[in-house]
Amino acid sequence: MKTVKTTTPFVLAAIVSAVLMAGCSQAVSDTTENRAVWLHPGMFSSDRDTALMKMKELFSSYREAGINNLFCYFTMKEENGFSWDYLQALIDEGHEQDIKIHPMILPGYPVREVEEVLQHPEWLVVNIEGDTNNYLNPALPEVHDYWLRRVSEAMKYDIDGIHIDYARYAIDQKFSYDSTTISLFRDLHGQSPLDGENNCGSILWCEWIGWNASRMTDLVAKISDLVRSSGRDLAVGVDVFPDNETAQVMIGQDWDEWAAEGRIDLICPMLYTNDTALYRRYLIRALEAAEGRCQVWAGTGLRTSHNVITPEILKAQIAIARQAGAEGIAFFSGYSFTREMSEQLQPPAVQ
Repeated sequence: MKTVKTTTPFVLAAIVSAVLMAGCSQAVSDTTENRAVWLHPGMFSSDRDTALMKMKELFSSYREAGINNLFCYFTMKEENGFSWDYLQALIDEGHEQDIKIHPMILPGYPVREVEEVLQHPEWLVVNIEGDTNNYLNPALPEVHDYWLRRVSEAMKYDIDGIHIDYARYAIDQKFSYDSTTISLFRDLHGQSPLDGENNCGSILWCEWIGWNASRMTDLVAKISDLVRSSGRDLAVGVDVFPDNETAQVMIGQDWDEWAAEGRIDLICPMLYTNDTALYRRYLIRALEAAEGRCQVWAGTGLRTSHNVITPEILKAQIAIARQAGAEGIAFFSGYSFTREMSEQLQPPAVQ
C-alpha cells in the first residue's frame, strides 16, 4: 500500500519562508517537520563500543519519534575527553538514521582548558573590578579567529550545519574591561566606558553596551560567512534568549538583527517555561523579528533551570508552535526527551 504524505503547518510555513528567503540554506528545509534535540556527550559512555551501542539504540528511537536534527554539544576530542572520534560516530549513525548532525560552537560558555586557550590568558574577560573571569572575550579579534578555527575543524567532517549556543556575554553585562578592549572602544569614541556613569543615563555607557553587542554580531557574521563561503549546503543556526530587546542590553545578543538581516538560517528562541501564554507570546515575537529571513524553531524546555515540563503542557506547546507557524521545534535536552515526551509529537508529520 502506498504511503500518502501530508503537509503539516511546519511545512506550510517552511514553503512560505522559502519564497521570502532565497538565500536560506536548504539544509534546514525538508519534506517533514523539523524536529530537533540538543544532545550532550554525557549521555554516552567513554567506552567506544558501549557508546556506539547506546547511540544506535537512541537514534533509532529518535527516528521513530520523527527527530531529524541533532544539535550536538562538545563534539571534538579536546571538548569531550573521549579517546575516539565522537563527532564521526554521531555523523555515521545519524546519517544512517536520516538524522542531520549540527556540531555546536559556544563562544560565551565558560572556558575549557584546551591548549590554545591556556597559552592566551589575555583572551579572558576582565571584569569592572579588574578580576579575570573564566570566559573568552568576544570583543577581541583574536578570539574571533579562535572560534573561526574551531568552525573550520568541524567543517572537515560531513556535517549538516553549525549551531551556535552561548552567542552572548555572560549574564548581567559581564563585558570585558581589559586594556585592549578599552583601547578598541576608545579608538572609536575617544573615551573609556569608565569615564562616565555606569548606568543607562549615560550616553557613553549606552554606546558601550551597543558596541559590545556589535562585537558579538560581528563574530556571528564571520562564522556565517565562513560556512557559506564553503559552497556546501550547511545550515547556520543559533540559540537565543527569548526577548530580543533585553538580550541586546544584558548579554550583548542582538539576535533580531541577525535574523532580520539574514545572517543565519535558523534561530531557536529558548522558550523554557511551563506558561503556555508566555510561550506563545515570545514565539510570536521571534517570528516577527525573523521577518521571514530565517526559520524559527521553537526551543522547548523539558527540564531546565527555568522549568520542568509535564507531557500535557508539552503537547499544548507543540500545538502552539504549529499554530503560530514555526518552521520547527527543538527539545532541550536529550537527557529529558523520554518516550513519554516524544509521544506528544503525535500525530506524525508524515503518514
